[in-house]
Amino acid sequence: MKAQSILLLAIFALSAACSRTRPVLIPEISPPLAQEEVCTWTGAPAWDFLFPCVNGVGWIDAAGKIVVCDVETKKITEVYAVPFVVTVPPFLQGDLLVLQDKASDRLLIYDLAERSLKFDASGLGARQVLGVDADCLVYHDSGQLSVNFWKRSGAVFRSEEKAERFFNCFFSPERILILTPERLRTFRKKSGRFESEPLPQPAVSPFLFFAEHLYYGAGERFLVKYSLEKKKLIWKLKLGQALLRQPLAFAGTIVASPEDRNLLQVNRRGSILWWQGLGSALSFDLLPMNENLAAVLLNRKIKFVDPRRRQVTPFPGAARLLGPPLAWRGDLYFMACEEGTCRLLRLGNRYGVEIELEPAPVRWAGSSLRFFVSTQNLVEPSWECVILDAQGEAVFSRSMKGEGKTPLVWVPPQAGTYIIRVRARGLNRDVQKEMSLQVLDARQVVPRFYLHF
Repeated sequence: MKAQSILLLAIFALSAACSRTRPVLIPEISPPLAQEEVCTWTGAPAWDFLFPCVNGVGWIDAAGKIVVCDVETKKITEVYAVPFVVTVPPFLQGDLLVLQDKASDRLLIYDLAERSLKFDASGLGARQVLGVDADCLVYHDSGQLSVNFWKRSGAVFRSEEKAERFFNCFFSPERILILTPERLRTFRKKSGRFESEPLPQPAVSPFLFFAEHLYYGAGERFLVKYSLEKKKLIWKLKLGQALLRQPLAFAGTIVASPEDRNLLQVNRRGSILWWQGLGSALSFDLLPMNENLAAVLLNRKIKFVDPRRRQVTPFPGAARLLGPPLAWRGDLYFMACEEGTCRLLRLGNRYGVEIELEPAPVRWAGSSLRFFVSTQNLVEPSWECVILDAQGEAVFSRSMKGEGKTPLVWVPPQAGTYIIRVRARGLNRDVQKEMSLQVLDARQVVPRFYLHF
């Protein structure tokens, strides 16, 4: 019995020694939030439209070029010069960017991931682009719906049935679903055939396709669920005001933002799980992030809503947005322009490293100088602190691992200007911080002080 107890304790000790501690997870959004400038440029862009690119955020500048700002190095590079003036708002779906010029009736498709031109054509007559995927472009002109297999030259299919308005479309390998206010259109890719069926409730918003069902705003005050397989209405939920914006699928539920300034989380049975008053109308559609929904409001507040934890993190006093923001890699990016200067701003967690000097009226050579280094929101951080003199030579260095506020002490050997530089690395990102420091020589300053009098 004693031997078994000893063996059991040994197993527990071995498992504890071999078990690896998991890193602390950093929430996608946690207060206090920081709004920082990523890059600046002169001249307003051609369109107030941001899109994600490899390692950066892109837009179309005043000269009609696609440019990208690397969010780490904060450098702007030209990616592609559009061969015409873009006169129609850009359309983005996945990595494919559709650009048009109405005057010349020219349209191109640019792949942002591969940074290559995929399609360039004239004379399509595309009045409104509804969707694009790896081989199809869906658009309409004067109410006629068209599907262009842009990888196959001349493979264009047109619907004989016309409509005054189209909302959005959904792609699958076998079919394309297109919604109008009165009907649901289906295009069969294999046969090239259009099908049409009436909606049980007239649509007033774009639709969400989720688990073989359509969710959309209907009538004056309803969110409805429509079964594509059974071709019938499953349920309709009465709202406070009309739902004009597209519902979202988030955390296995449906999220809707009707015109009554509320956000609703609904399960697939049509029951409200949670609701949140936003306090103001939305300026743009809700932006889905990994853990949150970003709500940009007319009162210049931004609220990050986490339906899983039922938490709301507000950020008051954001800069005046030039156009719709972009949610990318856990941060919110947006443009702001003032007096001919434009800025790309980033809003999110305070990631980085801080240097805090111990307060002192004057710092003297030969006297100890005390400062603190701390990291923020870095997973398993390690950092290196170096102090450089005016010639760029290192006069102090220290490396550390772990979180917390670390005190450091250094004695300046002589007067001069020094730079404290800290480089920190974490599992989630790398950051750097610098601080300039002026050190005086008492033997030179004090005599002049008395001679002055």
